[in-house]
Formats: sequence, C-alpha cells, structure tokens
Amino acid sequence: MMGRHAGRIVALWLIGLLTPVSLHAQAWTTAKGTFYAKLSRSDIRAADQFTFDGRTADFIDGVSGNAFVDQSYYLYTEWGLLNNLTVVLSAPFKQLTVTDQAFRYETSAIGSATVGLRFGLFPLLHIRPSAISMALNLGATVPTGYTRNYTPSVGSGQVDAHALLGLGLSFWPTAAYIQAAGGYRYRSTYYGLSKAVGCTSGTDIFCIRDTQPAYGDEWLFQAEGGIILMSGTFFIQALGQGVWSVDKPVVGFTALNPIPTRQRYIKAGAGFTVYPFKLTRVFRLENLGFGVQAFLTPYGRNTIDSQDLFFGIDLRGAWR
Repeated sequence: MMGRHAGRIVALWLIGLLTPVSLHAQAWTTAKGTFYAKLSRSDIRAADQFTFDGRTADFIDGVSGNAFVDQSYYLYTEWGLLNNLTVVLSAPFKQLTVTDQAFRYETSAIGSATVGLRFGLFPLLHIRPSAISMALNLGATVPTGYTRNYTPSVGSGQVDAHALLGLGLSFWPTAAYIQAAGGYRYRSTYYGLSKAVGCTSGTDIFCIRDTQPAYGDEWLFQAEGGIILMSGTFFIQALGQGVWSVDKPVVGFTALNPIPTRQRYIKAGAGFTVYPFKLTRVFRLENLGFGVQAFLTPYGRNTIDSQDLFFGIDLRGAWR
C-alpha cells in the first residue's frame, strides 16, 4: 500500500517540469491546494525549413544563417483545484525576427493563451492510487487581441481546442517515471479574438494580406521520461513531441509569416533542472529550480527545421 501511494507522490513531484512547446504533465494531476509555475525564455533558431514534401531547403532563399529567430517568454502554471482536477493556464510574450535579403522584420506581443483542465481518470473510475495514472487533458488556445497579419505574426489568430489522453508509470522506489499522451487539435475558423490591419501590396512591407486561412486539424503526440538524482537536487528528462496534420501538406508556408496551415514534425530533446534551494514552505513556497531544455527537429514537412533552447525558472508551493 505504501509503495502505491509513494509512487504517486513521486510522480506528482516530477510533473510539469517541461518546455512551453505544448508539453506538460499529461497523466498526473496537481495536488489540491498546490501550484506549479514555470517562466521560460526561448532561443529558437532556424536557417532551414522542411518543404511540404519533406525536403530541406533554405528558410528564405539566398539568406545564409538563422533567418528565423524566436526569443520569447513563456509563463506556464498549474493549479490543483481538486486532487483529481487541475487548472492549466499559460501565455507567451512573443519576440520574433525574420530576415530576408533586404529587411529585418520584428514583432513583439502577447501571443495566444492556453486555458485547460486535467481530469484524473482513476479516481473517477474508483480505481485506487497506484504506480500507474491516467488523465484526460482538455483545453483551448485563444488569441489575446494581437494583430494577426503583422509579419512575422505572433499567432495564427483563430481559436483552437484540443483533447489528449495521458498515461503515466512511476518506478517507485526509484525516483523515475515515464508518461505519454495522444490526442487531437481542432482548429476553428473563428478569428474574432484577434485583429488585422489593412495592407497595401508593395508599400506596407511589415504586414501581409489577411487571408484568414483554414488551418488543418492535427493529431498530437507527447512522451517523456524523467529521473531524480541526489535526493531531489537534480532532475534529468528525455522529451519528445509530434504534430501530424490530418490533411497532407501540399502547399508551402510563407517564410515571412511562418505559421503553416498544415504541418507535420517530430521533435526530440532532453532537459536538466537543478534545485539548489529547499524553501520549506517559505511564504507558501516549497521548491525553486533552474533548468534548460534542448530540442532538435529530426523530421518535418511544411515547418521550420529549428534548434530549440528553453531556459527556465520553476516554482512549486501552496496557494491556499
């Protein structure tokens, strides 16, 4: 009995220490009355792109070096409303740069925010806590009023909804775990929460025509494994995620506004977090950590071929 409960406690301690690229704890909920928060800074660079048929080409023809740079800030939070119900809130402050043969295009604004709920399924099914956990993740991505046709845009401008089913396994008494999730993202045609400005072709070079494209729905895949070392001081992760458009990509994206309507990619990476301080509930705070995650894009279609770095500070404690 203690092994089953302890396994869940270890897994709860581990969750959430992920990147802001759509990854989070898929299988475990946050304990009632506690919270987890992570502030990250990205350094995402791309000199190349994957074409719609899978070839690698210059991100922008004739431009050497990293023509695309994303140096944004991401805030991710989890709030334990009940022991089997977690509220997830996140938002980015996007800072994007695209460079072509003649100009440097820069955009800064709050991008699309994500609001979600994670339901622990085993308690709902009256299954006792164990080393295995399962959760349903439901959420929506909503624009925050930004101008969607500035180039490069900080978001697609329309509302999305997603659902993922996560399954996790704790290896207690070893402080390690694995978890994976799969799901679906519905990309609506509702643009009412973003805005657009008028652009004159050949004159207004820092915006593009507002076409309000129909973004394709996507299958989502996420996986990770993690282990804690030296009594909770170090945390090491293996990370992966995939996005697979339901419809096959057949038309390339506009490099000056690199948000493909249909894309497929796989990202693989690793993370390392150190917890130098044990706060022991100082002002309701419990843990403070500093981490880095790195990703490569080994496969893609109609997307950027990027190298992604995220530097983060994460905090854990009680909110009531």
